[in-house]
Amino acid sequence: MGNDNSTPKAPSKAVEVEMTPPNADNHARFEIDEGDANGHSDEDMHGRRSFFSERTSHFTKSTREWAQEVLNVKNFEKAQEHGVFDMVGHLFLVGTLYCALLFMIGEEHMLPGGGMWSMVLIWFCSLVGGFAMDKFGLPPLLGMLISGMVLKNWQYLPGCSDPVEALPASWSEGIRAAGLSVILMRSGLELDIPAVKKAGMAAVRLTALPGILEAFIVAAGGIIIFDMEFPLALSMGFILAAVSPAVVVVGMFNLQKAGYGITKGIPSLVVAAASFDDVVAISGFSIAVSFAIPSHGEDHSMAMTLLHGPLEIVFGVILGFTGGAILSATRIWNKRWKRSAVVMGLGMLFMFGMLRQGFSGAGAMGGLIMGMVGSVCWRAGSPTLLAKRADEHYVHHAESDLALLWSLLCQPLLFGVIGTALDFGLIPAETIPKSIIVCCCGLAFRLPMAYFATYGKGLSKKERSFIALSWIPKATVQAALCAVPLDKIRENMENNHDVDHAEWLKWEKWGYDILTTAVLSILLTAPLGLIFISVLGPRWLSKDIEDEYEEDEEDPLHGALDREDMTEEEKIQAMAAQDSSDLKLLMIQKIKAVENLVNKKNGHLTHTDVMEFRKMIWQVKKVAEVCSIEGGGVKLLDTAGNFFKVAQTMERDVTRKRNSSRLSKEGRSNSAPDPPTPTTMKTVNGADSGAVVKKTHAQTML
Repeated sequence: MGNDNSTPKAPSKAVEVEMTPPNADNHARFEIDEGDANGHSDEDMHGRRSFFSERTSHFTKSTREWAQEVLNVKNFEKAQEHGVFDMVGHLFLVGTLYCALLFMIGEEHMLPGGGMWSMVLIWFCSLVGGFAMDKFGLPPLLGMLISGMVLKNWQYLPGCSDPVEALPASWSEGIRAAGLSVILMRSGLELDIPAVKKAGMAAVRLTALPGILEAFIVAAGGIIIFDMEFPLALSMGFILAAVSPAVVVVGMFNLQKAGYGITKGIPSLVVAAASFDDVVAISGFSIAVSFAIPSHGEDHSMAMTLLHGPLEIVFGVILGFTGGAILSATRIWNKRWKRSAVVMGLGMLFMFGMLRQGFSGAGAMGGLIMGMVGSVCWRAGSPTLLAKRADEHYVHHAESDLALLWSLLCQPLLFGVIGTALDFGLIPAETIPKSIIVCCCGLAFRLPMAYFATYGKGLSKKERSFIALSWIPKATVQAALCAVPLDKIRENMENNHDVDHAEWLKWEKWGYDILTTAVLSILLTAPLGLIFISVLGPRWLSKDIEDEYEEDEEDPLHGALDREDMTEEEKIQAMAAQDSSDLKLLMIQKIKAVENLVNKKNGHLTHTDVMEFRKMIWQVKKVAEVCSIEGGGVKLLDTAGNFFKVAQTMERDVTRKRNSSRLSKEGRSNSAPDPPTPTTMKTVNGADSGAVVKKTHAQTML
């Protein structure tokens, strides 16, 4: 690095500026001379000083957060696979917490036969079932659903009783409402409007046409096969119309990663359409169920019945925009935990508050729209009076925290509780084949419509057929809504004393028919959809990333995390370089160079040093543009938002490598500037890793 040792023409005064180096938790302090030989003004240097400090702190902090989060995930996965002692420790902590609750709440609720005992048992068995199903390469939610079904029907074995009969119905309703709220808040946060615009009208057609057609076909099947009334049958149709992002996005991410269908944007098209699919299904269900099961309270009237559905939408929009405006005040919600907490708190307030008033659809829609509005405000940094700054990471952090809550608590409880609602002793034997027929009828019309919805996109017949077959998995929305009609039927029949017993039994049977059909649709379509995506994708889609572009080199830092002589800080640095490519190692080198410059000068920088400092920070910024430095895209990949984050990074990487190859073939590589960084690196933050880091084209360009 060049240093200017000339004597300045004017005396300079030093000021202190704080930065966050990549290998220290505390702020380092250094000084910048405000005057130099070129006579730069104090005001000019003040602006530069702020720029340097802010940019350095931002990039180093982002890298540290990314590395720490990914390292935590890697350690968790390692403990799941190899860490017997870690697993024992986790079980011990769960047992300790349970015993503490036993003494806090009392034996009546926490021991067998109590409500809390039943809920904890469902949660634990669902986690075990999901883990087992994941080992077989199937969606974990299937294992959770089956675990609940086994628990509920355990009573029909000789000498056995129902282990979850003590779970109150109100608790089951609350678990389903909370699960639906989390699903929709995540959907709102992860909606990528630019990605949908890029996909074009094909995404809009794929979102609306197959689902709406299936809803009406299923409604026709409900009328013919189950003898339902049309509004109730249409409610069942919209429950079955939603596709499951938890299944679709994971499969599409695997194809995107392997390089299939990227040029024509097939994975992005499917995920973009799946982002809005739930909105259409839930909106249609809210309107249909309000006509199917009208209230029978004192204030009931025909006018209220007709207005109930539209009012749910109006209230949902009002709540959503109000909640989004509250989220936009990031000067108040200036910490990650505050933003995640206010999203969760407002979503639950809307859901349970409107549920209490009889407008559950409004609460669900309010959480969805709140996430959409909050996401837009956070990305744009508006309104300027209340917003701290525009930061896309706010969205990723909040969605990542909700995803963690969903995977550890809400998802196991939701699918487990839905499984326990399926009591085979109360379901007539003929209901199961009838439900299967209804599901098959809906799919028979859904698949051709999904095929024709992609017309005009320039896709081949095989590619359009693949999209249609990947558009069938059902899971989350079905689990959250399938028991709602039955609950509403029971509630309204209890309030309506004029209905006779035969009418009561008929409506209750229809509620069980909807519940059974929805659960069977999950069991049938979730594994089939995942199989279609994983098997037919590599066969029917073109591979747009050839082997020469793929990252097939051995990880230069392989095994670094297993070294006992490395500190936790050194492991974080190693992780930052290990996860993706040499670019992250290059970023660490650049930041380390900045720190060395500061330390070498004992915190006293001349103007020349500042210029060198600024050059390195610019290089760090350019490296950051082609790196995924936040953990959300690695931590949980069952969301559309995480898919687009990772997909965009991969697409940029593919483009960069192809351009590199083209320039090399044209003989232009000789004009590239000399690399500013060493081609080899034997240590990571002072720890000898014994690894040799190879020079990449991106390093040469920088």
